[in-house]
Amino acid sequence: MTDTTFFGGLKVTNVMIMLSDPQEISRLGDGSILKASLGAALWAGEASLPSGPHCLQSEAEVRLARLMRAGETLLVYDPRSNGPASDPGGAILGASTPTIHTLDADNRRIRIQGCPPGYQLSVGDWIGWIYGSSPVRYAAHRIETAVVADGSGLTPLFAVEPFIRTGVTLGTGVNLIRPPFKAVLTATDYGAGRARVSQGPSFSFIQTLR
Repeated sequence: MTDTTFFGGLKVTNVMIMLSDPQEISRLGDGSILKASLGAALWAGEASLPSGPHCLQSEAEVRLARLMRAGETLLVYDPRSNGPASDPGGAILGASTPTIHTLDADNRRIRIQGCPPGYQLSVGDWIGWIYGSSPVRYAAHRIETAVVADGSGLTPLFAVEPFIRTGVTLGTGVNLIRPPFKAVLTATDYGAGRARVSQGPSFSFIQTLR
């Protein structure tokens, strides 16, 4: 079961999200370095919550305990970002509904339509969409190439990280405001407790495609 509300309700004090790309690195006799991918590139990270009264920590602790069970997942987004750098919160985006216009054959570049004319996307902005069924999958990418939408709201092709996975179709709705990805917890730490105040818990997570 996927918890869609837990992460959004947290007061996160520290967070780190990075792309985890398992690789094997070999060094040859001539000094050449060979790198081989060992699996899908997935978002992974850590988050910690502030210290506070026991009564305020207990709910988070119980939900973390449940999310550590096998089969439990949650939706995670980057709380440091609340939309594109040029449009925090999406005020300029407004009621516009961007969709995927083009998927390049290189699986790295995409063009979206339905943006406000002149809308700006910056390097590092998050972009995502929901696709597939059984299971439903949550794509989350970071923009690698800055672009500006033309007068009709269509962007040029721009690159994203990681690669775009198969199963995405043209016309899919695009989320530019805190797009989430599905994750599983890999570790939790409830922190030390004192007489009236408990140290905020922390937890680690990694994206799952199922």
